[in-house]
Amino acid sequence: MIKLVRLDYRLLHGQVVFAWTGHTGAQRIIVVDDDAATDELKKSALTLSKPAGVRLNIFTLEKTLAKMPKVRQLDENIMMIFGNVATLKAFCDANPDITEINYGGLANRAGAKQYGQAIFMTDAEAAETKELLSRGVKIYMQQTPSHKKEMLSL
Repeated sequence: MIKLVRLDYRLLHGQVVFAWTGHTGAQRIIVVDDDAATDELKKSALTLSKPAGVRLNIFTLEKTLAKMPKVRQLDENIMMIFGNVATLKAFCDANPDITEINYGGLANRAGAKQYGQAIFMTDAEAAETKELLSRGVKIYMQQTPSHKKEMLSL
């Protein structure tokens, strides 16, 4: 069962690995990021970051979409982490049953506007996020479970 769908450009890091894995009881983490899935160095670094006893998959969007029927049949608590809005939206387009998303971190960069403590989106990312919101997807900003949950509205 998918327990958490999270957007975080950092993918796996201390907050995700320790706070969210424990909070969700995740037994498997699926990282969906084309760059990470096709870069052996990034895959190795992510593998080193995972908690003991938690399974880790690092897939491209295409491979994730192909594997979703099998993923849905797993008898595990699953946390899915996406590295960018475009990939997340494409995943949600193909999986309309996703009704809640945690925006954990989007980097501040040229052309991005701040929407929350750790959420900076370009106009294109904001438009994709707005489309998800218009479908009724609940999107909240929360870096760790101990932070206050703040609903995102655009």
